[in-house]
Amino acid sequence: MVFVAALAACALASSAAAQTQTNAPGVPAAPKSPAAVSLSASRVRKFKAVDADNHTILLNRPRVITLVVGTSEDSQDGARAAGKAMYPLQGRPDFQLIVVVDLRDSIATWAPSIVTGQMRSNLDEEAVELKPYFLKNGNKGDPRKSLVVIPDFKGTICPQLGWTESSDDLRGILFGTDGREIERWDKIDDMAKLQTDVRTDQAKAAAVAKTQGSKLIQPPAPHPPLLPPILVTDPN
Repeated sequence: MVFVAALAACALASSAAAQTQTNAPGVPAAPKSPAAVSLSASRVRKFKAVDADNHTILLNRPRVITLVVGTSEDSQDGARAAGKAMYPLQGRPDFQLIVVVDLRDSIATWAPSIVTGQMRSNLDEEAVELKPYFLKNGNKGDPRKSLVVIPDFKGTICPQLGWTESSDDLRGILFGTDGREIERWDKIDDMAKLQTDVRTDQAKAAAVAKTQGSKLIQPPAPHPPLLPPILVTDPN
């Protein structure tokens, strides 16, 4: 009975409100505040995918420069060359490299577990090669934990990145520290220029962070030189 009474009360209230709106002069709707419009426009789309280690990865993680390299079976040599070009930047807290392997039209879709197993094995070997670069950048962590390869068997991530069709060319997207795309390559064939472009964007991000007092992750500072040894001379 209480529920029925509540429904009746709501109906009466709605009828009274409708009558009031009919008799009252029209009132224009309040415009959206500029702050609300700005907030909506400033939202950054997040791209997530599952990597070969079965970890959910955010491809455009904030506070770092992220290079996403898109490769296929026909461009894997180029992907390896691009990866090596990024070796000097690996281990820095302001950079991450993600490789997306487009396998939508590949025989690899028949045995995904075997393919991902081979990817993990390759990453284990690459981690050994990367260790000196990590140490040079002041990072004593395990490089293997920073290596990310995403196999796209069913087209769950490539189309989201704008790669609607498979390609024989090596492709790439550079995301800034705010998670927004700042550069895109439909064909990567100059690895030296690729490294230069990434370094340039890193320097810009660091300069902005320093100027604005931001909490963006800064690249590690070089170790200060050791003081010269103190020489003790014998007065005699």
